[in-house]
Amino acid sequence: MKSASRYLTLVSGLLGISLFIFVLQRTGIDEISQQIASLGRGFLLILVLSFLRHLVRAFSWQRCMPPESRGIGIWSLFRARVAGEAIGDLTFGPLVAEPMRLVVLSRQVSIGQGLSALTVENIAYAFSSALMIIAGAISILATFGLMESARWAIIIALGVISAIAATSFVVIAKRLHVGSTTVSLISHWLIRDSPPGKWVGEKTGKLRELEDYVFQFYAQRPVDLAMVVICQIIFHFAGVFEIFATLKLTGVDLSLATAFLLESINRTINIAFTFVPGLVGVDEAGTAIMTAGLGFGAAAGVALAIIRKIRMFFWIGIGLLLLTLSRKGMK
Repeated sequence: MKSASRYLTLVSGLLGISLFIFVLQRTGIDEISQQIASLGRGFLLILVLSFLRHLVRAFSWQRCMPPESRGIGIWSLFRARVAGEAIGDLTFGPLVAEPMRLVVLSRQVSIGQGLSALTVENIAYAFSSALMIIAGAISILATFGLMESARWAIIIALGVISAIAATSFVVIAKRLHVGSTTVSLISHWLIRDSPPGKWVGEKTGKLRELEDYVFQFYAQRPVDLAMVVICQIIFHFAGVFEIFATLKLTGVDLSLATAFLLESINRTINIAFTFVPGLVGVDEAGTAIMTAGLGFGAAAGVALAIIRKIRMFFWIGIGLLLLTLSRKGMK
């Protein structure tokens, strides 16, 4: 499994780099370079906005913690979040980033408590991202004169995302133990009373406890839930303003509504291509298509994506430094 994931990461990374080079050549390196250079000191604003996004997600994670673990500081959660994000950006996305966050935090809170809170926070993030994507898709359908095939592709994708979001909402609202029940039925059918079956039974019990924690949080902690919702709103709208500020500073005249549309596309790319290290190539290509369609030119989209890369590598550097300091502290 590990070798397969490494192979997929390597292949997707190489394909992403090839796409990145192709997009640069087709768009024009000189024009892209000029737009990036025009950002100047405005890059500090981009870093401040990205810091705010990390901070509100860390605070959201804290609000998802059990009451007895609420004493853990924002700085500790911020450090764990940035360190995990750094490793995830360089490898296989959330599959690596989330466990790494728990490892960094393991001296201050149990893995079980950290995982429960992280699961609740990620569910909130997934719901808010789904709403962003749905709003963006509806806007695209209403704004652009698309080919029939593209229009139907967006409509189908919109239906699938809406169905998944609605089903997840019903599962949480009705407290349906879908995960643990499914694992239990499969293990009973395939493994039954063998020693591995007992191990699976223990893990199924842990999964059920995790589901119960998620149900309890959303049903019985309205204040914490409200704080988490506010954090998700700030996170997404800081992303919208980051795009707005970046394009404005590089000479593109756009509205906040257009920036919202571009951020919804960015969320889609982040989720759909999470297995591509650093979203190399796919971010540039996808954003270039959108900015060209909006009349800003492909170079504006490529420049925006590359500026995001520079910001991302800044935080990767910070994350690796924090991870190194954390590992020294564990010794």
